[in-house]
Amino acid sequence: MVVIDNSKYEEAFACLENVEGNGRIRISPDMFMEARNIIVEHGYAIAVNEAGEDEIVFVWKDTTYLHGYVYSGGVDMWFLNQYQCIFLRGCNEYSVELCLGALKLWEGKKIVFVGNEWRYLIELLPEIDGKECLWEDTLDTDGAKEIAGDLKYIDVTSDLPYEEKMDRYYENRMTYDEVMTFTFLFSDKRNLGSMNPDKDFFVVDASYGNLGLFGIYHKAISLARYAKKKGFIPVMCIKNEYGEQSLYQDFQGDDLWGKFYNQPEKYELSEVLKSRNVFFPPFTYNARILQTIMDEYSKGNTLTWPKGLYNNRVQQYLEEKEKAFLPYPDKTLGVLARGTDYVGTHLANHPIHASMGMVGDKIDQFLKEWGLEYVFIATEDAAYCEYYKDRFGEKAFFTDQKRYSTRPGEMLAQMHRRSEDKENGFQLGVDYILAIYLLSKCNSFMASGDCTGVSEAKRMNEGKYQHFFVFDLGRNTVTT
Repeated sequence: MVVIDNSKYEEAFACLENVEGNGRIRISPDMFMEARNIIVEHGYAIAVNEAGEDEIVFVWKDTTYLHGYVYSGGVDMWFLNQYQCIFLRGCNEYSVELCLGALKLWEGKKIVFVGNEWRYLIELLPEIDGKECLWEDTLDTDGAKEIAGDLKYIDVTSDLPYEEKMDRYYENRMTYDEVMTFTFLFSDKRNLGSMNPDKDFFVVDASYGNLGLFGIYHKAISLARYAKKKGFIPVMCIKNEYGEQSLYQDFQGDDLWGKFYNQPEKYELSEVLKSRNVFFPPFTYNARILQTIMDEYSKGNTLTWPKGLYNNRVQQYLEEKEKAFLPYPDKTLGVLARGTDYVGTHLANHPIHASMGMVGDKIDQFLKEWGLEYVFIATEDAAYCEYYKDRFGEKAFFTDQKRYSTRPGEMLAQMHRRSEDKENGFQLGVDYILAIYLLSKCNSFMASGDCTGVSEAKRMNEGKYQHFFVFDLGRNTVTT
């Protein structure tokens, strides 16, 4: 997202001094979009006033959403129309774009521009008919509540969304990334052929670079169910085109969905890409708040899976490996022991996972209490695997997957990117699927802490576990 930061003037002036055109643009409602192209190449852009004097410095702010400036599919006002008052904090690329387009269709009553930088554009923005517009240089939460009065309001900020609790949403605070995603998710409509002229398809893709496979799956399914509730037929093609490459991708643009899963409805991607009405999403990431709102909106809306969830290659792999690695499922305790990412990085707001020793002690306790003879341990951590092999000997079963050791503070995905000796994307993913699949077949289950693997094992098991335990040690407050 392009934002204003005049404190960077000296750096911007020096950087643009020998650039053709000096990296300058005129102050106008389109200046953020024009500045983006200059920033991509040079890191800064500068806008000048009517006298040709330098007035505004533009820089790039990290974002989980990238606006495409494509409006062939129109805008979706469902989310914003729930509010009668909107606070736009900061004059930036996204707040201005909302003013230029979407808010003309908004059913609300009051727009409040918050921030000193609005002074550059407040007189140049087109009138938004029927809306009361105010400008506040600064405004705290109490002031916003006073201005909103009895009106239901939303306070939009430039913060980055992440895997946080829902508190911010309940306090009427949303990010520009989230608001832009809801508003412009279906704006890019393309005519790719003559097939299915009476159908609207939505290609589900998003930025899921560092997520594990089941994290990707659940977020993609949320997008698919949301699109279906909106009247689209979802088709999956997760390519991360503009984001960080996933460890399950063998090259940039590799479709990681097709490696493991079938399509959730009866249409294949090859047919959709020859159809008349195909909608593509912007670059986006549906973090927890966005995902939860989508899930709530599409509650009761299901996907049909006519060919089943996993593709033939994955299904065959699961069937071939099951008997070798889980010979006595009825007598086995399934254990998910997360190492690597959950132990070495301490990601903020992620569950704290029990140590190797704590998990080992619980295994001893539950084998005795629950009358079980064997333990199947799913772990991606090489040190964990060796520890449990030594501790439990012939009572313990493991898959033959490759296991890893990460550096302190390093994500598993980052380790794979630097490693020359790594599995291909399919093998990494199918081994993870196999581990969770085998956990779901065990008599009982325990885990070192909560994660998407826990919820996926529980979903696959369909309520058949005799016993179920997950360590609850709280959450990390700060990433270390």
